[in-house]
Amino acid sequence: MRLSLAVLAVAAVISVGAVVAVAAPGSVGRTLSPQGGAAAAVYCPKGLVKQLQSTVSGYRKRMVADRSRYFRTHHSAKQRAAFARLQTQQLAALQKKLKKCS
Repeated sequence: MRLSLAVLAVAAVISVGAVVAVAAPGSVGRTLSPQGGAAAAVYCPKGLVKQLQSTVSGYRKRMVADRSRYFRTHHSAKQRAAFARLQTQQLAALQKKLKKCS
């Protein structure tokens, strides 16, 4: 008797999951992702988006000048590549922060 009750309960859970998966297929994947739910919600105070946008655009404008200044004093290809990679990573981090807030 207990075994049949347990099987019935598992079948009910699976059928509810199947109904949800069919009704809203994208919701199952988003719920299971690390970005899903309230954990990823970001509160952005008024004016922060504008500030982040100006930070990203200012950094982009400054990248070329910073790179040429660095390249004048560092002639190693390895150091130059590391600096360029660091700049790209910094820009990506700023853009990611802006994207989370928008």
